[in-house]
Amino acid sequence: MDLGATRDREGVWRLLSPDSPLRRHYEELAANLAAEGGGAKSVVVTAPEPGAGCTSVCLGLGAALAGSGRPAAVVDCNLDRPHLHRVVGGTNFVGLTSGLDSRRSLESYGREILPGLLVVPTGPVTASPRALLEGEGLVEAIRRLEEGREMVLLDAPIVGKLLGTPALLGGFDGILLVVHASRTSRKVAREATDDLIEAGANLLGVVLNGAHGSRMS
Repeated sequence: MDLGATRDREGVWRLLSPDSPLRRHYEELAANLAAEGGGAKSVVVTAPEPGAGCTSVCLGLGAALAGSGRPAAVVDCNLDRPHLHRVVGGTNFVGLTSGLDSRRSLESYGREILPGLLVVPTGPVTASPRALLEGEGLVEAIRRLEEGREMVLLDAPIVGKLLGTPALLGGFDGILLVVHASRTSRKVAREATDDLIEAGANLLGVVLNGAHGSRMS
C-alpha cells in the first residue's frame, strides 16, 4: 500500500468538500483570477520547484469554480511524473495523451470527480514526454476541451521544464505561479518570476500556498 498516496487522497477529498475551511480562499482566488485574467479560459499552473502544491491549487480552484456553477477541468501535464490520478484515486489507462492525436474531446478521457469538475490524467506515456507536449496537438486538445468548460487548469511541470516547452509557456491564456509559504525561498520565487517574465509569459499572478489557504498577488 502506498501510504503517501493514501494521505494525498484523504487530503484532497477534504479540500474538495464544500465544507472545507479552505473553500473560501479558493473562491477568492477564482474571483481574483477572473478579474486579473481578462476572461482567461486556459490557465497553466506551475511552480519553481516540486512540492509547492500545484495539483492541490488546481483542484481547489476547480472545485470552487464548479461549486459556483462554472464547469472546470484539471489536466495533468506532468508526463514525466504523472500525479493527478494518484491523488484523486483512479487509473491512468487513458488521459491527455489519448486525446493528443484524436478527434475526440478530452472530455472522453477524463471523469467528473464532482459535479462540474472534470479531471484528465496524463494517460499512458510511451514516447518522449517533451515531444508529446511540443506539438500543436496539445493546444488543439485543450481548446476543444474549453468548449464545454468555463476554465481549464493545466497542472504543469516546474518552471525550469516549462521554459523549454513553448506550447505550455505561450500557447494558453496565462500562467499562475505557485510558491509555498514554508518551502519556497524568496530568492527562488523571484528568480522563477523573472524567468517567466523574461520568456514573455503572460503571468496572471503568484499564488501563495500553505499559508492558511491560497492567495494570489
